[in-house]
Amino acid sequence: MYSIRATYIPREDMHFDRDYYIKHHIPLAQKQLAGHVRYLQMHAEFDMHVLMEEEDLRSPCVFVLSVETKEDVEAFREFRRGSEVVPLREDIEKYTNCVPEWTVAEVTSSSSPVS
Repeated sequence: MYSIRATYIPREDMHFDRDYYIKHHIPLAQKQLAGHVRYLQMHAEFDMHVLMEEEDLRSPCVFVLSVETKEDVEAFREFRRGSEVVPLREDIEKYTNCVPEWTVAEVTSSSSPVS
């Protein structure tokens, strides 16, 4: 499994409209990805802070898309290069002035719970 993330990088004068993001941008992402990228889960994480230093904000939002295969990752890369992504890019300025940084990672898990 793979995790594709857009981490919104904070800045001094940043704004991030969480309500707009949840009600408009996420549904737009679901609509635009349909038929182009297979994914297992899509979610957003808000107000990412350093664990032991809560005042240290690392990101107002992290978008997470979980996909199953390398082929799904490549399909997402192709989606980002295509015209279907344009409505999503144009929507960004409606909810933030932060720039998203895109990353991908392979996800593994233990088959037995840790005690």
